[in-house]
Amino acid sequence: MFYKIETSINNKIIGQYPQIQDAELPAGWENNLRFTQNILFKKVDFEPIAPKGILHKKAKLTDLLSTVPPGFTPKLLVSNSFKIILEEFEEELFQYFPCDVLSKNVPYKYWLASPLMTKLDNVDFKLSDVEVRKSKPEGGTYLERVQVSTLNEFNDYLQAQGILSWKTTISRVEVKNNVKDNIFVLTNVDGGVGYYVSETFKNAVEYHGLTGIEFMPSNMTFVEWLHGGSREKIYGKA
Repeated sequence: MFYKIETSINNKIIGQYPQIQDAELPAGWENNLRFTQNILFKKVDFEPIAPKGILHKKAKLTDLLSTVPPGFTPKLLVSNSFKIILEEFEEELFQYFPCDVLSKNVPYKYWLASPLMTKLDNVDFKLSDVEVRKSKPEGGTYLERVQVSTLNEFNDYLQAQGILSWKTTISRVEVKNNVKDNIFVLTNVDGGVGYYVSETFKNAVEYHGLTGIEFMPSNMTFVEWLHGGSREKIYGKA
């Protein structure tokens, strides 16, 4: 069984969702190649510029923090305890950038886990659901199923979409039976980039009592998870 890491939405645990709603950003961050928002799927040999996250006054510090401002997404903002577990399971998957989180003007040390590679070849496309969001002539959008059965077919479809390839998502991820990775990263999933983990990884996080983390079964859609009752049974109401 594989799971997609989601940030907690249970306010009893996190206090307020999202926890980081504001940040101190460097001037001209949009075009600054050293700013963390502009670093993704590549290893850098310089010290990046990270935002300073400002914890919402009602929010609590957890081992995984939910974020909104530029510079954080689609990376994971993790505590040192969570960073240690990530490194124990996969040393080469992330590059870690130090990132302060301010709570009542007191800085707390966190890390931005910046992914270096994807593993779309872990997906069983024959069993997964792929959808593309299209526009209606009268306004609004709808989702249309895309028929692909291999990674090559999926890549060919994305290439044909060009700059609109972001509209195509794997909404239901079935992981191949022979996958040995305990954690891997996928693009073109709900949220753009997703972090998928094994039962072994999930058990380790829960054993160490890390907070702010929820595990959604990879073969569920986000809508099913959020509104179908499964999430609430495990993690409680939002």
